[in-house]
Amino acid sequence: MKKTRRRSHQQGSGEPALEAPVATASSAPFPSPMEPEDPPAAEATGRGRRRSLRVDDAPAADEPEQFPRPQQQQQQSAVGSLSGQLPPGVVGGSGLIATDAGRYLRQAARDEAPSRFGSPAGEVDGSARRVWQIAFGLVVRRRFEPDSALAEISRTVAMAVHDHAAAGLPVLDAEMLVRAALGETVPVGDIDEGVLIAVHLLLFASLADELALGDAELDAIIAEAEEKASALMAV
Repeated sequence: MKKTRRRSHQQGSGEPALEAPVATASSAPFPSPMEPEDPPAAEATGRGRRRSLRVDDAPAADEPEQFPRPQQQQQQSAVGSLSGQLPPGVVGGSGLIATDAGRYLRQAARDEAPSRFGSPAGEVDGSARRVWQIAFGLVVRRRFEPDSALAEISRTVAMAVHDHAAAGLPVLDAEMLVRAALGETVPVGDIDEGVLIAVHLLLFASLADELALGDAELDAIIAEAEEKASALMAV
C-alpha cells in the first residue's frame, strides 16, 4: 500500500506529462482543422469574376450614348438654321415641299408659324430668303395682272398689313415689293433685310388666303419656288 501511494504521489508532483504523438501527413486520415478548406485558386477565380463584372458593366463600343456630349449639342444647335437648299439626292419637280424654308413658309400661310412677326426667331441663310422671295413673286403674279391698277394693289397691301398689325410692316415698302414682283422698276434696294423677310412671308400668307389656295396648290407654289431657287444657286 505504501508503494502504491508513493507512485501516485510522484505522478502528481509536477513531473511533465507525456506529450501526445503528433499526427503526420501519412498517418492522419483526415485533414487538420487548421488547414484552409478552399484552395488558393478560388481567390484568384473570385477576383476574375469581379473584373469580368466591371468589364460587362462598361458600355459597348457600338452602343449609342444616352445623352449627347456638349460638343455634339453645339453642333446640333449650329445646324438648326432655316435653309432653302434641297437635301442631297432630292430632285425638284415632284410638287412636294422639301426644305425647311418651304415648310416654314407653309406654316406662315396657314397661320401656324412659330413667329407672328414675320421673321423667324432663329438663323436664316441666303437660300431660305431666296425661296421666300421667289414664292412671294409667284403668288403676287397669280393675284395681280402685270397691268393691275395701282389703287387695287394699294388696297390689297393695306388690308394685308392690317391683318398683320403686330408685325408693324411699312405699307409703302410692302407696296413697292409687290410692284417689283410684277415687273415694275421701283426703288427697293434700300429696304431693310428684316422688312424683306417679313413682307415676303406675311404678304404671301395674306395673298394665299385671299386666293383661297388649297393645300395642294399651296404646296405646288412653294415646291416650284424651291426648285427655281435651287437652279439659281447651281449656276
